[in-house]
Amino acid sequence: MKKENLVFLGLLGIIVVIACCCGVLAFQKEEQEVILSDAKKIQEEYAKYNNETNESANRTYPLVELNENNPFVYKSEEEIIEILEGKTGLIYFGFPECPWCRSILPVLEEAAIENKVAEIAYLNIENIRDVLELDENEKIVTTKEGSNNYYRILKLLDDYLEEYTLTDEEGNEIKTGEKRLYAPTVVAVSNGKIVGFHSGSIKTQKNGYEPLTAKEKEELKKIYTDMIEKMSEGTCNEGC
Repeated sequence: MKKENLVFLGLLGIIVVIACCCGVLAFQKEEQEVILSDAKKIQEEYAKYNNETNESANRTYPLVELNENNPFVYKSEEEIIEILEGKTGLIYFGFPECPWCRSILPVLEEAAIENKVAEIAYLNIENIRDVLELDENEKIVTTKEGSNNYYRILKLLDDYLEEYTLTDEEGNEIKTGEKRLYAPTVVAVSNGKIVGFHSGSIKTQKNGYEPLTAKEKEELKKIYTDMIEKMSEGTCNEGC
């Protein structure tokens, strides 16, 4: 065999080997991405702030330790709207830097697992909401518009939402005339009907950076459990 042919075959062999290696690496990367489920991503998303300090509040974020196989699943704004308009599901609105969210999240997880809820629809609302502020003349101005779907969600939850209020320099509460989806908020929906709604923590918890007591956790878990039970009442388990 000619020397040129041997060189050609050698180069061809090297190219085949490199292509195979690249294919294996791509497959392994894709497999790793599949293995990293929503539950794991959300677990890491909240664990990221464990033992970190909120500089503006000069407080340490509450510790959050979710199970790796927790029931939280990322949902888009459109998917949340679909649930609210006609499906059944348990929805959690919140975000990792919210101390109140971090406080209630393990309790919500526990209530869901105990009641065999396979999925909690999670929408991070930190950056989709509008922002209202008081200018130098104490006039209410919109400094950030919310997303279009955020306003659709507000409309669907209008009967349950609290008013968006601001506080002036003297500590007076100013009503804006608008509604606000505060974090955390948990909503139970059965066939498009809201059967349970709970915003915030519980009344006895005055500071989101302070951990819930055992008694407070049980009280909050009961609230979530009641919501889950009402959600399940309208679901056909054996077929309709």
